Amino acid sequence: MQKTIVWGTVVGVIILVGIGMIYALRAPRAVPKTYPADKGPNFIDVTAYPVKMQEAYELFTNKCSRCHTVARPINSTFTPEEWRKYVYKMMRKPGSGLTPKTAEKVIEFLIYDAQHRERKGK
Repeated sequence: MQKTIVWGTVVGVIILVGIGMIYALRAPRAVPKTYPADKGPNFIDVTAYPVKMQEAYELFTNKCSRCHTVARPINSTFTPEEWRKYVYKMMRKPGSGLTPKTAEKVIEFLIYDAQHRERKGK
């Protein structure tokens, strides 16, 4: 009698787990958002930039690629104030790895780049 109860419980658990797995596999997956800027180049040739900006570029690519493609900020055309707001918004996101100090370096790079890199189509 006890064996029957134990085996019945085991089979019931296996069936419930199987049903749960079927529903989990059939659930729609969240598709990451893409933006037009994501489809542009995903790097900048910074060899002509000052060493400080080259170092900031490395920080920028390291931090920004944690949450989205690096192409997104590279192909965006924000004003200095918009960059500041955007980077601080990103800093508040979990896992960004940005601190106020690193955020300022990233902002400094983005503003420098926006002022010195020629963009196609402009």
